[in-house]
Amino acid sequence: MLCSRPCSSGCSQGIHLSRRQACSSLSRRQGRASFLGFTQSKELSRVIAFGKKGKKKGGGGGGSAATTEAPADEPVVASSGDGELDVTNAIKACKDKMSKAIANVQGNFDSVRTGRANPAMLDNIEVEYYGSMAPLNTVASISVPEASTLVVKPFDTSALGDIEKAILASDLGITPNNDGQQIRLSIPDMTEERRKELTKTVGKYAEEGKVAIRNVRRDAMKVAQRCEKDGLISKDRLKEAEDEVQKITDGSIKKLEDA
Repeated sequence: MLCSRPCSSGCSQGIHLSRRQACSSLSRRQGRASFLGFTQSKELSRVIAFGKKGKKKGGGGGGSAATTEAPADEPVVASSGDGELDVTNAIKACKDKMSKAIANVQGNFDSVRTGRANPAMLDNIEVEYYGSMAPLNTVASISVPEASTLVVKPFDTSALGDIEKAILASDLGITPNNDGQQIRLSIPDMTEERRKELTKTVGKYAEEGKVAIRNVRRDAMKVAQRCEKDGLISKDRLKEAEDEVQKITDGSIKKLEDA
């Protein structure tokens, strides 16, 4: 039946319900709409801060071999409501992330095979050990008895075969010598072909590092720009923050190029 007269909630709209049913239904809808409005309001107050992987771009230089860029719709740091604090934190995080990007690239440089033995050459090799993958240097000791020789001695000799298999499957390009107790790797002299290949690999790692640094720069700038847009900092403070982030970026790019 129709409501005979409008109630305080305005439910008499020609709906074939009793007055009590119509009012109850409308009350539930209003409550749900109120909750959704509150939730959306909270979301609008959050500030997108920085981070990736993205990959793995901005000014001065360029993602590391393992870039750390957070998704655009997933803020790393929520706004504190204090623009100066948010900008300060963003600049600090910018320094930390760029330093990590440089360290990551340096680690990649160390893993490249040149003409000399270096335990870091095996850092990217993982071994299947008791059903799970583990870094080689956690299941074996690695020593350099000679300038062009690496010796891999497993803590558990039963893993020797899996270690040999992992080395063969890697892009190291060296055939392991397994004597039943340990593995010897003889590093061959670098050929012209290998030298060209090495140059390309190092260049690739360097460019990935620059991309990672640019991504961090971009996200730090976003924090400062958002704070200025929301009226939390002045335009002069925004300019100061942008200049500081750019200075950090330029310095990080230089360190990367000198690595």
